Amino acid sequence: MAAASKPQRRTRGEIEPLPSGSFRVRVYAGIDPITRKRHHLTEVVPAGPKAAKEAEKVRTKLLAEVDQQRNPRTSATVNQLLERYMGVLRVEDTTRDGYERLVRKHIQPVLGDLAIGRINGETLDAYYAELQRCRAHCSGRSFIEHRMGDEHECDERCGPHRCKPLSDGSVRQIHAVLSGAFTRAVRWGWIGTNPVRQAQQPPPRTPDPRPPTSVQAGRIARDSAILFTRRRLCLSVRHHVRFNREIALAHPRSLELSGCENQENSCRFTPYFNIAR
Repeated sequence: MAAASKPQRRTRGEIEPLPSGSFRVRVYAGIDPITRKRHHLTEVVPAGPKAAKEAEKVRTKLLAEVDQQRNPRTSATVNQLLERYMGVLRVEDTTRDGYERLVRKHIQPVLGDLAIGRINGETLDAYYAELQRCRAHCSGRSFIEHRMGDEHECDERCGPHRCKPLSDGSVRQIHAVLSGAFTRAVRWGWIGTNPVRQAQQPPPRTPDPRPPTSVQAGRIARDSAILFTRRRLCLSVRHHVRFNREIALAHPRSLELSGCENQENSCRFTPYFNIAR
């Protein structure tokens, strides 16, 4: 009688060969706390003679990341991490005020109560997308936006909420705050890796310089030269020639400056001047 075969243990994660010869490694990482959808860590190993072995190494690495997220070294929340981080951050007062405003208005209401071990790249990508959809984090619900938070009589300034996106610059600042906080968390041994590095922040706006045309540049250079010459001429006359408000006499010519005023630090003149021969 054949011995009963042992039940094979189910392998965590999957390695999928691709037509190109590469391997896609995919590991289940739980339910996303914001989107409530299944979350997977995915990485593609390039084709090569050792691609299969590399895929196994990647699977092991991703499983370790998932285990660390499910069993973090601390139960601290994002709020607790940000409070500790802002306490040791050394920046200008104006920069700190801006960071604290972003934390208070946009980070704490959405991510503040989550454990830092539950934050991952997909969670942050969904969070950034929500911010770029609605700065009030309405999640599609309707409500009345009041002109102030205290008790008041509503007027035409109070009305139904209309979604307005948060600017890309503000989202990038939020990304910078979270990245700095989680970098400190790695240094302090709270977590093993920085999950913010897996998220994609909005790209900066492409510069659109508009230099002057050759005609405009020539005009600017000509006007600058005229102003420079007039300034030097006025200063030279003021320092070397005794003159009144109307006419300045110089040897061997007399110089007529229309409207030139002999002042302490400056000399104003009209656009045209004549040299009397």
